[in-house]
Amino acid sequence: MLVQKNIPLAPLTTFRLGGQAKYFISIKTTEDLKDGLTFCHKNQLPYVILGGGSNTIFRDHGFDGAIFLIQIPGIRCLDANESEVLYEVGAGVVWDQFVEYVVKQGLSGVECLSGIPGSVGASPIQNIGAYGQEVKDSIISVQCIDENGNPKTISNEESKFTYRNSEFKSGKFRNYIITSVRFKLSKELQPCVIYPEVKKQWELFLSESKENQNEAEDRFLKLESLRNLIINLRKKKSMVVDESDPNTRSAGSFFTNPIISISDAEKFLIQAKKLGHSDPPMFDDHTGAKKLSAAWLIEHSGIKKGDVFPGGVGISTNHCLGLININGTTSALLEMAESIQNRVFDTFSIRLEMEPVLRP
Repeated sequence: MLVQKNIPLAPLTTFRLGGQAKYFISIKTTEDLKDGLTFCHKNQLPYVILGGGSNTIFRDHGFDGAIFLIQIPGIRCLDANESEVLYEVGAGVVWDQFVEYVVKQGLSGVECLSGIPGSVGASPIQNIGAYGQEVKDSIISVQCIDENGNPKTISNEESKFTYRNSEFKSGKFRNYIITSVRFKLSKELQPCVIYPEVKKQWELFLSESKENQNEAEDRFLKLESLRNLIINLRKKKSMVVDESDPNTRSAGSFFTNPIISISDAEKFLIQAKKLGHSDPPMFDDHTGAKKLSAAWLIEHSGIKKGDVFPGGVGISTNHCLGLININGTTSALLEMAESIQNRVFDTFSIRLEMEPVLRP
């Protein structure tokens, strides 16, 4: 195990923000992880777990502890039959590389999660989701190490996945370190084309030529075509990491879509109507509550794509949920986020919640 000192944090996150870490340890095996924990316990150091850095914000003053960069590799087939395949995937595997791999195997279950930045180990923490899919629907279990270096397997049920949340993010397993994730993927289920925006683009794709009709009938080609469609949709919103696109110096969607009760939804509709918005987007949540569009709330509170805020930060020119670092600081980013939250609350009495995690 190699311990490095005074490593800049900004290059390790998609925001490109943050000071220095006092210590930095690359974790490529569970033994590295155990040794890292021993090092921190011995020296009474706090530590932070980091994967792809796409959902993490570090403060300007840095971190006076150890960063564990999880780079545990491996995609291993555990079992397969005529209908499904089980994989165990190392926490350090790049998420989209795993999606690309299984799509090429003709397996469905995560195709609509194509293009999401970050690592496999981070995927259960916030229950990543997009375009009608959530990772919880493919996860069997999560392999972890506790703070004392003891291994533990946590089932899907124990993880208590909800919208952009889990026991790993805000519950009893938040101090556990994920080392691998086990997935069940299907050879039979049709690719997921249920999200309105995806469905519209898919129908347009099919209408363009007879060749596309034939392609859609082949499972492998259909999954590959749908994956490409999803990635193109994300690129148009600058939601795929691209060094040439300054809009991707962000965490993707900065705020989660608010989930509110039926009674609060009725109050919201009344308020929206008073402001001249007769039909704001609202969706049924599986819990019986209502889900609002954070993007719509931001735009209709007077904040627009491309807006620039003090301190070298602003809003993506392609998506108003993309808060971006132009040439600023973490402090400026957080001030902008708070001002947006206040603007939305003052307009609609709805409080937006941050999706990325502020460390520490």
